[in-house]
Amino acid sequence: MASFRKMRGCKKPEKVQGLIFYTCLDYRNQPKHIQQKIDRLCLAAGGQYAAALKEFLLHADRRSPDGIAMEYYCSANTLYAARRRFYNMW
Repeated sequence: MASFRKMRGCKKPEKVQGLIFYTCLDYRNQPKHIQQKIDRLCLAAGGQYAAALKEFLLHADRRSPDGIAMEYYCSANTLYAARRRFYNMW
C-alpha cells in the first residue's frame, strides 16, 4: 500500500494533502464529479503527460515513478513537478 508523506514544495497544509492523496488512491470509489475533477486537474497540471500523471497519482499498479516515466517517455522529475502543480491546483 502506498504511504502518505507531506510534500514540502506544496502550498497546501498536510491535512489537505492527505485528503488529496487518499482521494486519488480511492479513485474508483469516488463519485463521478470527483473523478471528473481529478481527470480535469491531471489534464491541466500534466499537459501532454496527463495520462502518466494520473497513473502516478492513482498508484494503480504500484509501479515506481521511474517505470511510469519510462513508459510515457518523460522524466520522473516531470511527474513530481506535475504532481506538485496538481496538488496546488486542487
